[in-house]
Amino acid sequence: MKDVKEAFDVLASVEKHIEALKPLLPKQALVCIGEYPIKTLLKETGIRKQGTLPILIEKSSDEIYKWLPKGYPVHFILGFEDAKIDTHFWYNVLPTIANDDSVIESLKKKSVEKLHSAIIFSSIWDGIGSATLPTLIGKFKASNIDSLSIAILPSKIQPSDAHFNAYAALKLCLDTDGATVLLMDRDQIEGYEGIDRKGESIKGNMLGNYLLNLFLDKDSFVQEISELSRTFNVKLFTPLVIAGASYRIYGSFENMLNTALLKPFLTFDMPSATLLYVLLRMPLNMKDMLPRGRIELAITNWFKEKTSLQSIYITEPIYTEDMTDRIDAVLFLGGFDASKMLYGLEQKFKLLKAQAVEKGFMTEDWKVITKTEIEPKKEEITQNLDLLTETEEIKKKMNLKLKLLQ
Repeated sequence: MKDVKEAFDVLASVEKHIEALKPLLPKQALVCIGEYPIKTLLKETGIRKQGTLPILIEKSSDEIYKWLPKGYPVHFILGFEDAKIDTHFWYNVLPTIANDDSVIESLKKKSVEKLHSAIIFSSIWDGIGSATLPTLIGKFKASNIDSLSIAILPSKIQPSDAHFNAYAALKLCLDTDGATVLLMDRDQIEGYEGIDRKGESIKGNMLGNYLLNLFLDKDSFVQEISELSRTFNVKLFTPLVIAGASYRIYGSFENMLNTALLKPFLTFDMPSATLLYVLLRMPLNMKDMLPRGRIELAITNWFKEKTSLQSIYITEPIYTEDMTDRIDAVLFLGGFDASKMLYGLEQKFKLLKAQAVEKGFMTEDWKVITKTEIEPKKEEITQNLDLLTETEEIKKKMNLKLKLLQ
């Protein structure tokens, strides 16, 4: 009996060891588009969440390789140097990226069936980010992969071409099925000062990594907010962020919300917001002190005087094992009236748009005019010439008949 038990224990140990050696199937893709998001991501030495596939996209793949710290785990890098196209404006890049399936193909090699979501982090003030963001959203949707996009708007001091590209990206995203876009203003990010769960300082775009790691900590996060976005047909969100807030110091969740309101990441019309999704991370030892239901009542009461929300969804908190009292929360506000923001962007690039339309790069309603649309195909030219020849023959015969009748 003893020998049988020992044999069983050995077998169980071997099976457990083999299971530990199996590679983890990737569940999420993390796509960074543009120099600003890529360098923000690379400030951290590695992706904390296992099973995440990092993909980096910029004008030059050679430049990306120069930025990478030694041993940094990147799944796929895409540069546009071989495409031999101008990349300054969105309409230069869009036809190329629309026909490029290399990102999806690379994910298929890692078993795209197992990938349930993607987070796309993009600056949208250059041609690459502006065109690639909405295009990838559409490609992920076609592959049944939910996505959340973090779109960084240009600074107010950036020139008009940056605002032209940003506006185009938003227009394209609003026309793209499956788009769930979190808007953040570059000026607000750069001016941010806060603390993390360890009580250490967070400044500027360090917040980007902090948010990404929070988003990646919850497997169901992207699926949940994507479903909410589809259900209410809301595509644009902006966050209120609570980072590393000590419950003992603040005294209540309402006080944390009041502080977060002082540090918005977008100038927007809060009273017009209709939808709220809340992502929470807190110590397990606070679960009984601050249950999810109590947080929901506090948030509902806080928003009562500020806007009439159609729906509030507070996801099950991410519970940590640390013994602090620090809470992280991101409140995704959606459905707000974005017309004023879009109008403000539009006023900065009227001349650029007029020039692009005049030169035949785009239409007034933001459609790209491709070369094939400008230049008719050879077969069409031949058909037109044949038709012209036939018409001339008919005219000659008609003239002959008219002369005979005379």
